[in-house]
Amino acid sequence: MLNKKFILSLFVTLLFVSPSIAGVSKKYPDLKIREVGFKNLKNWGDDRYDLAVNAFVKSCDKIALLHNSKEIGAGIIDIKVRDLRNVCEMAKVIDGMSNKQAKKFFENWFVPFEISNNKGKNTGLFTGYYEIELQGRKEKDSKYKYPVYAKPEDFDGKSVYNSREEIEDGLLSDKGLELFYVDDKVDLFFLHIQGSGRIVLENNVIKRIGFAAKNNQPYTSIGAIMIDQGILKKDDVSAGSIKEWLRNNPDQADEIMKENKSFVFFMELNDDYIRGAQGSVLTPERSLAVDKSIIPFGFPIWLETTLPVENKGKIPYNRLLVSQDTGSAIKGAVRGDIFFGFGERAEELASYMQQKGKYYIFLPNNVAERLERSR
Repeated sequence: MLNKKFILSLFVTLLFVSPSIAGVSKKYPDLKIREVGFKNLKNWGDDRYDLAVNAFVKSCDKIALLHNSKEIGAGIIDIKVRDLRNVCEMAKVIDGMSNKQAKKFFENWFVPFEISNNKGKNTGLFTGYYEIELQGRKEKDSKYKYPVYAKPEDFDGKSVYNSREEIEDGLLSDKGLELFYVDDKVDLFFLHIQGSGRIVLENNVIKRIGFAAKNNQPYTSIGAIMIDQGILKKDDVSAGSIKEWLRNNPDQADEIMKENKSFVFFMELNDDYIRGAQGSVLTPERSLAVDKSIIPFGFPIWLETTLPVENKGKIPYNRLLVSQDTGSAIKGAVRGDIFFGFGERAEELASYMQQKGKYYIFLPNNVAERLERSR
């Protein structure tokens, strides 16, 4: 572990030194990356970089538990845990310092790379998710009748299990797997998509639940099905519009939802925080879900998109997040899902977030230099 006084001294020395790495344009099986300068990032300089440092440190805490030789680069490049040791140590020193110092940290220790798919397209879809809240009970009754299931004991979590339709038709009934019963099947469906949430019991007791396993059946976007069937127009599809239609059309809702054969099993959490697939605590509007087969966990991501705001239209949304989560619907080189946190604002933003955008991954200088040498 590096001495913190040495790191701080090195930081001061580098404070006004910029990386001088030549441009890189390297093609990988699933994506292209292209080095750019910080001056190429839209509105760089107008963000809360201190919050981004704090989110990055949370990822570093998980990375610190891994062996130096473990590969964590996903589809980007051959990146190992050892490549992040120094930059993570520096982040811990900077965490809690001023926003100006946090900004200089990213500028001096990272190089931004534009992400595009293997056809060179650098724009994609960005959606949002939040910590969903459902009303529930431990015992089933006429109102609370939709079960939240734990993982079956005979399921290893790796093979393919029965489909959503088979499970919802009673396959697991009376096997003691019901963690809770909730009163809203539409919210339960979206809980499966989000992978975690909270159940409010009687007397306002809150129980958090998280992802335990999935049945490994194919995930199907019911939004795409609703477009194909002429139920919704492509430009109108969002989590909010889908929820509204499902609630207004209960006779057809079950059949539509069963088109998605993917099903999630949950476990009760003894934690006050929501954690992503990396295992790190998620930070509202600083944590991003990505396609983990392409984009590695634990890296700063500069996002350029828009945010739909009532009565204001689409406003610019440019900020630094950290790749800390994934999801069944998050597929592709340029694809992201922003964690908005908990509460009414988070729900509204997540429900209607369906915007085009682009992003840049920040690679540590040592990794960027290795990329340059491999050109």
